[in-house]
Amino acid sequence: MKAKKLLTIALSAVFCGTAVLNAAPEKKPAAPQMPKAVVTVDQVKMSPDTLTRRYSGRVAPIFIITSVARVSGDLIHQGFKDGDMVKKGQLLFAFDDVRYRAAVDSAKAKIKSIKAQLAYAEKSLFRHNTLYKQKAVSQDTKENSEEQVNDLKAQLLAAEAQLVLAEDDLKNTKVYSQVDGKSGKAVYAPGNYITPASGKLVDVISMNPIRVRFSISQRDFLEIFGNEKNLKDQAVVSLNMPDGTIYNKTGKIVIVDNQTLNATDSIRVWALFDNPDNKLIPNAAITCSLSKNASVQRPAVLPSAVMHDRKGAYVYVVDKDSKVARRNVLLGNSNGEIQIIRQGLDAGEKVIVEGMHKTFPGAEVAAVPYKNKVK
Repeated sequence: MKAKKLLTIALSAVFCGTAVLNAAPEKKPAAPQMPKAVVTVDQVKMSPDTLTRRYSGRVAPIFIITSVARVSGDLIHQGFKDGDMVKKGQLLFAFDDVRYRAAVDSAKAKIKSIKAQLAYAEKSLFRHNTLYKQKAVSQDTKENSEEQVNDLKAQLLAAEAQLVLAEDDLKNTKVYSQVDGKSGKAVYAPGNYITPASGKLVDVISMNPIRVRFSISQRDFLEIFGNEKNLKDQAVVSLNMPDGTIYNKTGKIVIVDNQTLNATDSIRVWALFDNPDNKLIPNAAITCSLSKNASVQRPAVLPSAVMHDRKGAYVYVVDKDSKVARRNVLLGNSNGEIQIIRQGLDAGEKVIVEGMHKTFPGAEVAAVPYKNKVK
């Protein structure tokens, strides 16, 4: 009997222990902590709110001087190499001038002869006038002397005019550059007989400074600048080169056309640029960025920081605790390098510019400062 009680108690203890073990919760291993996403951040900076528009343009030299022959003769000298930079007043071509020098000498001799005859005729006229007063010669004789003097004066004027023409022809046996610029390829080589009908000898194109021509819409003209004076005073033109680089000098509007283009209802303008290295080549196609500088400073970020969804534009801001927050923003002007923010950000805040796809609002990130990769 006593043994049965002891067995019952032992079995109860075993069952109770088993129940306690079954009832105890199973302890799970702790989940591994996810690493922080590495993102690139940049500080919001203040920048002038610059309004920019882009247009297609063409490089247009100020001068294209076409040299032609004004006299006939053998071309005996070329004073430049094809494609050379030439200076204003530099000799380009020389023609055989023997006959033209002879023509000048002949004209001078004729003038000298007429002057001698005129001097004698004037003395004769003086004598005849004196004698006529004394009634020693007839009126007819006096008038003949006057006619001879007048005729010789007319001959002298004609001879002097002939000398001017002869000297001009002699001068035109040499052709000089009228501007500083770049020469093209000479059409004729020394040894050719050239006449005024031969046409162009060479073109010299002014290179520095140089103009860029483009057209702006009437809407941009009126909305951004309002009038021609503001366009000339406030506009700044920069150029995007065909290789993708930005030309290192800015230009100013110097000419505004006096009418619109019928096909596009736009206004043609010309901007002036320094071109010391001849990077801007006449007639080359180029992209022009027309900007109006404003005195207002606004927050600005890199364009890569801005994202869009159905609610509009937004950025990811990283606070001092490295936490990410979404910030809706109102966009302003952009020039491709910076994006003006009209509302939603303050200077000094940090926004994600690379790696925003790795994170989300509320997450903690490892922020790496942005470094400008443009050389």
